[in-house]
Amino acid sequence: MAIQICLFNHKGGVSKTTTAFNLGWMLAEKGKRVLLADCDPQCNLTGMVFGFTGIDDFKGIYESDGIRNIRDALSPAFESRPVPIEAVQCEEINGRSNMFLIPGHIGLAEYEVTLGIAQELSGSLMTLQNLPGALHYLFQLTAKKYNIDYIIVDMSPSLGPINQNLLTTSDFFLVPMAPDYFSVMSVDSLASILPRWNA
Repeated sequence: MAIQICLFNHKGGVSKTTTAFNLGWMLAEKGKRVLLADCDPQCNLTGMVFGFTGIDDFKGIYESDGIRNIRDALSPAFESRPVPIEAVQCEEINGRSNMFLIPGHIGLAEYEVTLGIAQELSGSLMTLQNLPGALHYLFQLTAKKYNIDYIIVDMSPSLGPINQNLLTTSDFFLVPMAPDYFSVMSVDSLASILPRWNA
């Protein structure tokens, strides 16, 4: 199984996306096969990788045939479609071999409420039991397809159910920070939140 590393801080503007990309780049430079997963509905990682400047630039990925972004890949589980989750057709990153991207999608935010309900009620409602494991399963399925060593996950600056799920199913996580007062406050906040998520 590929090792999953999440980049998380619920404070924005602390270089989560830049750190995710550069960490992936350096691991690939050392011969590791790396999968970047853009799990921020703002899609900054996807935009940065491809040099996108506006929403129209995303149409090429969103309107292509096949499963080419994170929302479409998760839709069988979250929209109760009778088909299995399939590996994403990843985008190769120009200039760096061994490095692939699962593009983000603004529609991933639509699954936030559903996942939160599933995490609370999956023990009592059969139809929700597979949702909490869908993200991790998708990543590992895609990693297997591309023979990936490391999955680097860029996360949104929030404390929502998707981030809780990503963090608690990861092998490791990093908390990028800026040298300012608000970053100190965010660490204090995380120190109380993370134990509750892990319970």
